Amino acid sequence: MSEDKQKILDVYQRIDEAMVNKDTETLDNILDDDYVLVHMTGYHQGKQEWLEQIENEEMKYFKTMPQKITITMNVDTAIIVCDTSIDARIYGLRNTWSMKMEMHFEKRGDNWYPVKAIATSN
Repeated sequence: MSEDKQKILDVYQRIDEAMVNKDTETLDNILDDDYVLVHMTGYHQGKQEWLEQIENEEMKYFKTMPQKITITMNVDTAIIVCDTSIDARIYGLRNTWSMKMEMHFEKRGDNWYPVKAIATSN
């Protein structure tokens, strides 16, 4: 695996860990300021709103279970696609959702920043 692919995978894994640990400070530092999360419902959620909902546990993540991960690279952009399951309580409903997460990254200097994520059901 190339050094850049490993950096992207590391960032992705840190995001999963921070979600489960309710570590919104780490998420705030990792994610681009204009980061957008597109939920399976089609709702486009900005970074600050998502972090607030993690803080107040409207979105509570218990466990992430990545299955298959692929990374497609360009010079200064990349996309990671992960088939995953997420055990979470979203707006009061706890379930384990199987989904495909597509996360878009931009490279700035030596670092990779997530700018958008799109969740679709598997």
